[in-house]
Amino acid sequence: MKAKQIIILAAVVLIALVERSFANYPHKTNNDIHDDWILLGAQTVDYTLDRDVVSLKKSGAFTALKFKVNNGAINLHKCTVHFKSGETQEVSFSTNVNDGRSIDLYGNTREIEKITFWYDTERPADKKAVVEIWGKK
Repeated sequence: MKAKQIIILAAVVLIALVERSFANYPHKTNNDIHDDWILLGAQTVDYTLDRDVVSLKKSGAFTALKFKVNNGAINLHKCTVHFKSGETQEVSFSTNVNDGRSIDLYGNTREIEKITFWYDTERPADKKAVVEIWGKK
Protein backbone atom coordinates (compact mmCIF):
# COMPACT_ATOMS: atom_id res chain seq x y z
CA MET A 1 0.00 0.00 0.00
CA LYS A 2 1.16 3.46 -0.77
CA ALA A 3 1.72 6.01 2.00
CA LYS A 4 -1.03 8.28 0.65
CA GLN A 5 -3.59 5.45 0.74
CA ILE A 6 -2.59 4.54 4.30
CA ILE A 7 -3.05 8.16 5.43
CA ILE A 8 -6.51 8.38 3.79
CA LEU A 9 -7.57 5.06 5.33
CA ALA A 10 -6.33 6.17 8.76
CA ALA A 11 -8.24 9.46 8.42
CA VAL A 12 -11.49 7.66 7.50
CA VAL A 13 -11.12 5.29 10.46
CA LEU A 14 -10.37 8.21 12.80
CA ILE A 15 -13.44 10.17 11.59
CA ALA A 16 -15.64 7.10 12.07
CA LEU A 17 -14.36 6.64 15.63
CA VAL A 18 -14.91 10.31 16.51
CA GLU A 19 -18.46 10.28 15.11
CA ARG A 20 -19.24 7.11 17.07
CA SER A 21 -17.91 8.68 20.27
CA PHE A 22 -20.08 11.78 19.85
CA ALA A 23 -23.15 9.67 19.05
CA ASN A 24 -22.87 8.10 22.52
CA TYR A 25 -22.14 11.40 24.27
CA PRO A 26 -25.13 12.54 26.37
CA HIS A 27 -26.32 15.91 25.09
CA LYS A 28 -29.59 17.66 24.48
CA THR A 29 -30.48 18.30 20.87
CA ASN A 30 -34.15 19.24 21.38
CA ASN A 31 -34.75 22.96 20.85
CA ASP A 32 -37.71 22.70 23.25
CA ILE A 33 -35.39 21.95 26.20
CA HIS A 34 -32.80 24.36 27.58
CA ASP A 35 -31.03 24.07 30.95
CA ASP A 36 -33.83 21.97 32.49
CA TRP A 37 -36.50 24.37 31.19
CA ILE A 38 -39.09 22.91 28.78
CA LEU A 39 -40.90 25.03 26.20
CA LEU A 40 -44.59 24.82 27.12
CA GLY A 41 -46.02 27.07 24.43
CA ALA A 42 -45.65 30.29 22.49
CA GLN A 43 -47.97 33.05 21.34
CA THR A 44 -47.51 35.75 18.71
CA VAL A 45 -48.82 39.00 20.20
CA ASP A 46 -50.49 42.06 18.68
CA TYR A 47 -49.48 45.72 18.89
CA THR A 48 -52.18 46.72 21.36
CA LEU A 49 -53.32 46.25 24.92
CA ASP A 50 -54.52 42.68 24.76
CA ARG A 51 -55.04 39.34 26.48
CA ASP A 52 -53.95 35.98 25.12
CA VAL A 53 -54.36 32.40 26.26
CA VAL A 54 -51.66 29.80 25.76
CA SER A 55 -52.70 26.18 25.77
CA LEU A 56 -49.71 24.05 26.60
CA LYS A 57 -48.02 21.85 24.04
CA LYS A 58 -46.26 19.91 26.82
CA SER A 59 -48.02 18.50 29.87
CA GLY A 60 -46.74 17.59 33.27
CA ALA A 61 -46.18 19.08 36.69
CA PHE A 62 -43.99 22.17 36.97
CA THR A 63 -42.47 24.15 39.84
CA ALA A 64 -41.75 27.40 37.98
CA LEU A 65 -42.51 29.30 34.79
CA LYS A 66 -40.30 31.55 32.69
CA PHE A 67 -41.51 34.10 30.13
CA LYS A 68 -39.24 35.09 27.23
CA VAL A 69 -40.04 37.55 24.43
CA ASN A 70 -38.54 37.24 20.93
CA ASN A 71 -38.74 39.57 17.89
CA GLY A 72 -39.89 42.58 19.86
CA ALA A 73 -40.67 43.93 23.29
CA ILE A 74 -43.82 43.90 25.40
CA ASN A 75 -44.95 45.04 28.81
CA LEU A 76 -46.40 42.00 30.56
CA HIS A 77 -48.91 43.25 33.13
CA LYS A 78 -50.11 40.04 34.72
CA CYS A 79 -50.78 36.38 34.08
CA THR A 80 -53.14 33.77 35.44
CA VAL A 81 -51.96 30.19 35.61
CA HIS A 82 -54.88 27.76 35.37
CA PHE A 83 -54.15 24.39 36.97
CA LYS A 84 -55.86 21.11 36.07
CA SER A 85 -57.17 20.94 39.65
CA GLY A 86 -59.31 24.03 38.93
CA GLU A 87 -57.17 26.35 41.06
CA THR A 88 -55.49 29.46 39.65
CA GLN A 89 -52.45 31.54 40.53
CA GLU A 90 -52.31 35.21 39.56
CA VAL A 91 -48.99 36.98 39.08
CA SER A 92 -48.51 40.73 38.53
CA PHE A 93 -45.42 42.06 36.81
CA SER A 94 -43.84 45.43 37.53
CA THR A 95 -41.12 45.24 34.86
CA ASN A 96 -40.93 43.97 31.30
CA VAL A 97 -39.91 40.38 30.70
CA ASN A 98 -38.06 40.58 27.42
CA ASP A 99 -34.90 38.91 28.70
CA GLY A 100 -36.74 36.20 30.64
CA ARG A 101 -38.49 36.38 33.97
CA SER A 102 -39.28 33.37 36.11
CA ILE A 103 -41.96 32.86 38.72
CA ASP A 104 -42.35 30.09 41.26
CA LEU A 105 -45.62 28.22 41.34
CA TYR A 106 -47.37 27.83 44.69
CA GLY A 107 -47.27 24.48 46.45
CA ASN A 108 -45.53 21.44 45.11
CA THR A 109 -45.25 20.65 41.44
CA ARG A 110 -48.43 21.76 39.71
CA GLU A 111 -50.09 20.48 36.54
CA ILE A 112 -50.93 23.41 34.29
CA GLU A 113 -53.90 23.50 31.94
CA LYS A 114 -53.41 26.92 30.34
CA ILE A 115 -51.91 30.35 30.96
CA THR A 116 -53.66 33.67 30.34
CA PHE A 117 -51.57 36.83 30.13
CA TRP A 118 -52.30 40.55 29.70
CA TYR A 119 -49.81 42.82 27.95
CA ASP A 120 -49.21 45.80 25.73
CA THR A 121 -46.43 46.32 23.22
CA GLU A 122 -43.46 48.38 24.28
CA ARG A 123 -42.62 49.55 20.79
CA PRO A 124 -43.97 48.45 17.42
CA ALA A 125 -41.49 46.68 15.16
CA ASP A 126 -41.45 45.11 11.72
CA LYS A 127 -42.19 41.71 13.24
CA LYS A 128 -44.73 40.84 15.89
CA ALA A 129 -43.26 39.75 19.21
CA VAL A 130 -43.52 36.12 20.28
CA VAL A 131 -43.97 35.26 23.95
CA GLU A 132 -42.50 31.90 24.93
CA ILE A 133 -43.51 30.23 28.17
CA TRP A 134 -41.07 27.74 29.65
CA GLY A 135 -41.69 25.37 32.57
CA LYS A 136 -39.31 23.85 35.08
CA LYS A 137 -40.08 20.43 36.50
